[in-house]
Amino acid sequence: MIWLVYRQFRASAVVAAAVVVAFAVALATTASGLSGLYDSSGLPSCGSSCSAATTHFLASMKADGVYPVLYFTGLGLLLLTPALIGAFWGAPMITREVEGRTLRFVWHQSVTPTRWAVMKIAALGLASMAFAGLVSLALSWWAAPIDRAGGFPVGGGSQGVGTQISRFQKIVFDARGVVPLGYAALGFVVGVVLGVVVRRTVPAMAATLVVVAAVQFVVPTWVRPHLVAPATITRPVLTAADLRSAQFGNEGQVTVPVDIRGAWIVTDRTVTPDGRGFSLLQASQCTNLGIAQTDDCLGALGLRQVVTYQPADRFWEFQGIETAMLLGASVVLAAGGVVWIRKVRLS
Repeated sequence: MIWLVYRQFRASAVVAAAVVVAFAVALATTASGLSGLYDSSGLPSCGSSCSAATTHFLASMKADGVYPVLYFTGLGLLLLTPALIGAFWGAPMITREVEGRTLRFVWHQSVTPTRWAVMKIAALGLASMAFAGLVSLALSWWAAPIDRAGGFPVGGGSQGVGTQISRFQKIVFDARGVVPLGYAALGFVVGVVLGVVVRRTVPAMAATLVVVAAVQFVVPTWVRPHLVAPATITRPVLTAADLRSAQFGNEGQVTVPVDIRGAWIVTDRTVTPDGRGFSLLQASQCTNLGIAQTDDCLGALGLRQVVTYQPADRFWEFQGIETAMLLGASVVLAAGGVVWIRKVRLS
C-alpha cells in the first residue's frame, strides 16, 4: 500500500523535496551574514536601552536586498502551502480514481476500501505536514535575529525602521512555529473531502482553494483573538508630544502609538475619564496653544491610553492551542471522509 502511494505521488514528492532543499540551502548560505549584522549592531548586549541598536540592525538588514527577498519568499511559500497541497494532493486523491474508472479495481484487491482510504490520507497527510514543518523550521531558525529585534520593518525607507511586523502579526504567525503543520494537514484533508463530495478533479481543486483561503482568513481574524484573554495596560496622556505622535482613525478617534516589542496589540484607545473615545474634534482645543499650555490643557482633560495586547512570550501558547484545533479538525474531517467513502457509492 505504501509502495502504491509512493508510485502515484512520487513526482509531487520529488518537487516538494526539491523546494525544501533549495530553500534550506538559500537560508543556510545567508544565515551567518544575518547573525553577523545582529551581533555587530550591539543588540545582544544593549540591556534595556536598545532603540538605537534595533534601528541600526533592521536598517542594515533591510538595505541588503537578499534578506527581505528570503524573508517574504518564506512567508509566501508557507501561506500558500495549505491551499496548494489541498488542491494538488488532496483533491485528486480520490477523484483521479473515480474519473479514471479504476476505483472498483482498487477496492477489489486485498486491501479494504476503508484501509485504502485511511492509509492514503495518513501517508499524504504526514507528507504535507513534513513539508510545511521543514520549511517553517528553516525559516524560524534563519529569521530568529529579526524576531529578537521585534520583527521585520516595513516602511520608513532603507535607513529607517518604520512599522515592524512581529511573529504575532497574521501574515507571520501562520508561517512560523508549528501552526503551518496544522494548516497543511487541514488543507490536505479539505481537498480529500471535497474531492469525495464533488467527484470531479478540477471543480474540487477550485473549491479547495476557496475553502482553505476562507479558513486562513476566518481563524486569524475571528478565532485567534479569543483564544487567550489579553493583558491590559493604562497610562495617562499628559504631554504635547503624545498628541503630536497620535494617529487618527476613520471616525477621528485619537490613538497614541505604543511600543511593546514583539507584542500583538489588540486595541489601543485614548479615552476620557468617563471611558469614551477621545476624538480629533476634542483634541483641537489643545492643538493651537504653546507647548506648556498644551500640556496643561491635556492634563486638565484627564486622558488615558488603554492598550490591550498579547505579550510576546505568549507566542508559543497561541501556537499550541491553534495547532491542536487545526489538527483536531483535520482528524474529524478525515474520519467523516472515510465514513462517506464507506457509505456512498463513488464509482
